[in-house]
Amino acid sequence: MKLILILFVAFTANAALGQSDESTKAPSADQKRNEIVKRFDKDKDGTLSAEEAAIARGTLAREKKTQPQQRDYKLAFSVKNPKEFKLDGGKEVFSGPQAGETLPKLLVSAVRGDDAGKTFNALGDRNGAQLIILAGPNRTSIRGIIGILRLIATVNENSKEQLQPVLIYLGDDKNQLAENANRYLEYMNGDPTIGISNDGRDGPGTYGLNRNVSMTIIVAKDGKVVYNFPFPEGMLTPDPHVLGAISEVIHTEPEQMRQWLVSAAEERTRAAATNERNRNGGVDIRALLNPILDKNASDEVIDAAAKKIDLVLEGNKAAAVSVGALASRMVQGNLESYGTKRSQYHLFKWSRLYGAKPAESTETGN
Repeated sequence: MKLILILFVAFTANAALGQSDESTKAPSADQKRNEIVKRFDKDKDGTLSAEEAAIARGTLAREKKTQPQQRDYKLAFSVKNPKEFKLDGGKEVFSGPQAGETLPKLLVSAVRGDDAGKTFNALGDRNGAQLIILAGPNRTSIRGIIGILRLIATVNENSKEQLQPVLIYLGDDKNQLAENANRYLEYMNGDPTIGISNDGRDGPGTYGLNRNVSMTIIVAKDGKVVYNFPFPEGMLTPDPHVLGAISEVIHTEPEQMRQWLVSAAEERTRAAATNERNRNGGVDIRALLNPILDKNASDEVIDAAAKKIDLVLEGNKAAAVSVGALASRMVQGNLESYGTKRSQYHLFKWSRLYGAKPAESTETGN
């Protein structure tokens, strides 16, 4: 029975650690099994009992779930042929000037600085490559707008030929539009030209926008439409066909542009991880707390893990503050859902010791 349990735990660990059979240097199954036995063999008899195996399975599963996942950005970005763009179901929808047409002036109200409220032509002299976003009052589209502007900023940092982004908010309440536009300004990369519609939700009459389309994206070159992309429900994430249109108008190979986007995303991820560690005194808070959140761990195991955490927090003020804040949120929320009763005792303790505000009294055991 112990042998079966050991083999099952070893199999679970293989899945959790994501080992690849393609690597000749990867640890063998026997090595992985021995590492797991060494880690969870509490009575040091060389095998895992049913209780030890259960603890091992629970811990490995939780580690897989809670550890930050390394996203493969090589798969996240795709640059596709813009001519192949189709809406779900293949339905044809038209909104705004179509390919080959000359763009009319785009007269809108400014939202920033001393010119706020003044009417101006958002397209400027219409020279060069431009990407125009005409977005209705659909909050779910904001994420897509922020995403595409971030990508445009990356492209402009690498490309000799620049792409000018233009963002126009459409809606019938100009005051609300201006408020929303200013609220999201700090998230808008790439120095976009931003304006709000002077003509309500329908936008300028010369543009012939479809009121039932949440977002219309126009890719233009020297004042003429090259591609038009209607998104009836908005664009939650940057569409790969839009990225393909961008690569075409700035004369960059799709694969080259994709590599720019992948590199930039990986760098942002590394920077974010570094910033988080710096805020926490160089400590990975999730990894630190993970052992005491195991619902299958015994009180002895929980106390041993908590003792190690106590030593870290006593010597690391930044980590203590982060753990205190996290523990306080757990206590004020649904504390019973975290770990065991013993886990909850330690979480409550840290919320009181290091939390910004004293937590309310709760039964946590001794």
